[in-house]
Amino acid sequence: MAAAISSAPDHVIVVASNGHPAPQEILVAMEERMHKTTERIQSHVAMMQTRIHRFPRGLRGIGGEDDRYIAPSVVAIGPYHHGLPHLQDMEEVKHAAAHRFCGDAELQPKEVYERILSLAGDARHCYATDDAAVARLSDAELAAMMFLDGCFLLQYMAHSDDAMFAGCNMSSGQAILKDMMMLENQVPWMVLDALTEFLPVDVRHQFVADIGDKFFPKEKDPGWMAWFQMSLMKCRRRRHVPAPAERGGGEESLGQCQSQCQSTISYRPAHLLGLLRFCQLQSMPGEVRSYQAGSSSLLSSSAVELAQIGVKLTASTAEWLGDMSLRKRLVLGELSLSPLFLNDVTACWLVNMAALEACAAWDLDGFVVSSYLSVVALLMDRKEDVHELRSKGVLRSLFSNTQTLAFFKDLGRHLRLGGRYIVVLEQIEAYKRNRPVRIAAHRFLYKNYRIIATVLSVAGVVIGIFKALLALKAHDKTM
Repeated sequence: MAAAISSAPDHVIVVASNGHPAPQEILVAMEERMHKTTERIQSHVAMMQTRIHRFPRGLRGIGGEDDRYIAPSVVAIGPYHHGLPHLQDMEEVKHAAAHRFCGDAELQPKEVYERILSLAGDARHCYATDDAAVARLSDAELAAMMFLDGCFLLQYMAHSDDAMFAGCNMSSGQAILKDMMMLENQVPWMVLDALTEFLPVDVRHQFVADIGDKFFPKEKDPGWMAWFQMSLMKCRRRRHVPAPAERGGGEESLGQCQSQCQSTISYRPAHLLGLLRFCQLQSMPGEVRSYQAGSSSLLSSSAVELAQIGVKLTASTAEWLGDMSLRKRLVLGELSLSPLFLNDVTACWLVNMAALEACAAWDLDGFVVSSYLSVVALLMDRKEDVHELRSKGVLRSLFSNTQTLAFFKDLGRHLRLGGRYIVVLEQIEAYKRNRPVRIAAHRFLYKNYRIIATVLSVAGVVIGIFKALLALKAHDKTM
């Protein structure tokens, strides 16, 4: 006889047959499970931003062919891909790098290893502890792996041109840079922090700031003023402090700069990828962060369609990746976007920063990179749209137009739409709603400018003929 539940609205009565648990036993077991489940979920939420996550299953569609943006191609960092056959050549280099690290620090390997071993328990909790790749390692084995991986990373940051790293630059020449910024290919920040106690390496302000510059297109032959501006921007990103003049000056501006500087110094990332994302976004002004996103029904507005309604695309000069805003000019509009240089390395970093946001973002405000990528994807429907973005300096890519279009459209189908994305769509809708006459006139001129130009050209010829005839007639009269 099966257990039954009464239909009384105020309480539940479990009627059990012989041999089944008593109602009180069922209630106790259920309460215990509820309590443990709540604790587990709360612990998971608390660790979201400090954990080294697996690549989200729902985003694997943006991982590239053969998961090239998910799994490392040259070197394994951390336990998730440790031991894969095609990554074993670099294990030899790791041992050489660790030997060089200890020699430069004038320490015995035992001293450095024991320091990392003392962190093994805490470091283990930074990974998915029920993951087989983590569970199979003892604390001593995990510490040895992190010791070698951490020394390798710091030595590469400080001496990437050293002979021992010649093998790291296979194929594209930047494979190691691509691998070290993958979501699944990380060691906890506490490991690098501990190692830099023995041998200082400026990871934040030098290495990560320098590689972050790879997101931005470089002019082939900039003039001295452009060179000066790029150098100044690079310097500011390294210092992580916006110029007071850009905040409007004054004590309030100085206070904002000091506050931002302090938050940068105190910020402890979960890992290198988290630091890369932070360094790209930390200069974003407070007024940009404090927007209130509403809702939007806009489905599509490609680059060519924006050009038709009088919205000009321009490359932003802001110091952070992901800047985008639409401004109304006297006659036309202007959509400003952070310029982006796209190759296999930066594409990998963008994919993994978006995956990090999917794992660790608390709310819509946390999807800044995803919002930027979604807006760029929105602007692309055809290869002509990619050409439009290239011609306006917003995009520079080593991919073909077809490859670039496919990359962004794949992203657009999978990414979470953040608040910044919604804000830009609201701005485009407002522009369309408030300027219908100008938009209609501009669209007509845009679509028919060749016909109009031809008509004007013919009219000019006809007028020229009439003038010539009149001149001849006047000349005949004077004869």
